[in-house]
Amino acid sequence: MQRATEVLVVGAGMAGLCAALAAAQAGSRVELLSNGVGSLAISGGSVDLLGAVGGDPVDLPWAAMAMLPPEHPYRLLGRERVAEALAALQACTARQGLPLHNATLDGEPCNTWLPTVMGTLRPSYLVPAALDPEALAGAHRVVVASVEGLRDCQPALVIRQLREQPRWRGRDFVPVKLASPESGSGERSLNALDLARMLDRPEGRNWLVQALLPHVGRADLLLLPPVLGSRADASIWRHVSEALHCPLVEMATIPPGVGGLRLRDALLRELGGYEFGMVENTEILRAESDAGHCRALVAGNVDGESRYEARAFVLATGGILSGGLQLDPGRARESVLGIDIPVPAEVEALSEADIFGPHRFSRLGVTVNGRMQPVQPQDAAGRPLWDNVFFAGRTVGGYDFALEKSGHGVACATGWQAGLCAARLAQEADKTAGSVMSGVRI
Repeated sequence: MQRATEVLVVGAGMAGLCAALAAAQAGSRVELLSNGVGSLAISGGSVDLLGAVGGDPVDLPWAAMAMLPPEHPYRLLGRERVAEALAALQACTARQGLPLHNATLDGEPCNTWLPTVMGTLRPSYLVPAALDPEALAGAHRVVVASVEGLRDCQPALVIRQLREQPRWRGRDFVPVKLASPESGSGERSLNALDLARMLDRPEGRNWLVQALLPHVGRADLLLLPPVLGSRADASIWRHVSEALHCPLVEMATIPPGVGGLRLRDALLRELGGYEFGMVENTEILRAESDAGHCRALVAGNVDGESRYEARAFVLATGGILSGGLQLDPGRARESVLGIDIPVPAEVEALSEADIFGPHRFSRLGVTVNGRMQPVQPQDAAGRPLWDNVFFAGRTVGGYDFALEKSGHGVACATGWQAGLCAARLAQEADKTAGSVMSGVRI
């Protein structure tokens, strides 16, 4: 089977979806290949721009970007392109019912420190309505609520840990365990996604309102697991909070990432309005290329092999854990085109003794130029190894998303740039082909 498109994107995480959307909005026909749902399925749904530099937390991410090394994707792109990508993402999610916003500090855009179900605080930049920064900042009496059977969120643990956070000292906490909505369920274990799907329905929302009403009088903030619906629909949060007359904030939780699935839903719904197709459960087997030009990717699934031709390609296949990068003793390479990535000969040099410190393996990835094209690491001119291939997200080297708290921000910015550049190249190639054909007499 053979298929052709203008821009072919590989990867359905944040970077791949942003790349596809950028290319589609630029007027290109886009097809996306995925072998899973990507990192959004395990994320909290907020967009971390830059939460730390050198291990030190930062409140003002834009100012902190100046302290990043020159090979960092943010430095390669520049503040203006990063800001354009985030603005495009905000416009998309707002249209799909999931507006994202940021807090300010002395008039400057800043991070919001979000509570998690482990009682920690995580810095994030763009947050949905259900993670209201103003409510978090102004609360003094906090009810931490969970549900019987939801083993991933224990109010006593959350409170014990939050009391140790300097940003949350001096607040009063009340732990609450709500009776399970499934009468007679007894010992059945639930996760946040189970409850979120229940709250997609009006009867689920009514249950939550009635269960929380007795506790509202002793709180000026309710902390909940992310259960306010499974789709991109902020109206559920508004309905419940207005019915209770009390601010509601969702805590970030462990997978499945309900907030991330909402964000994925918003991006896919937006893509549905363009010339876009998606093929799931497919694995890239090999690339067909010639003299630095990729002609096609061959993918396989249960139905056999398919060949996908395109004018331009965006590879957002993830890092080591996702299979986008392959790491062996003394060698690392990108998995689709086989691009070699320099690594130390000694395996021990890839990591540090401090498990939470900066690790070299975390920064491994393809070296790219400002257009997200692959280049040789020492090539100051930034000449691309492949003229029609662009990289995005965790496949790109030069940053440590875990240490920096920058994962979705880098994914969005690099994905958007890769998608735009791929679309422009594809359109230029179409014009060239059209000019050639117009000069041919039949």
